[in-house]
Amino acid sequence: MPTSLHDREQAFEAQFAHEEEVRFLVTARRDKLFAKWAAAKIAVFEVTEDDLTEGVLAIAGGAGHDQAVLNFVAGAFLACGQRPADSELAAALEHCGQQAREASMPPSGSGGAV
Repeated sequence: MPTSLHDREQAFEAQFAHEEEVRFLVTARRDKLFAKWAAAKIAVFEVTEDDLTEGVLAIAGGAGHDQAVLNFVAGAFLACGQRPADSELAAALEHCGQQAREASMPPSGSGGAV
């Protein structure tokens, strides 16, 4: 009996680690898509897509990550003389999150796990 309990514990830990990895990858993909969206909206030469993406991806994960990403991108807009509504930025971040989640899903009918 201890072996099956130990096996279940290991399986649970492996599943948790996998889910955390997927969550991290989806968040990184979302942040990258959001930076690309912002760079296209700013459309000036002073802020390149690479600069925005690098800056967004450098933001530490954890509590307050989403707000830090929104603040960083809002600052890039402000530096270029633009002031998008907070709701526009939040909606774009959410949309990029949906795209990232969809991209991390296996194709329909494959039956495989992420």
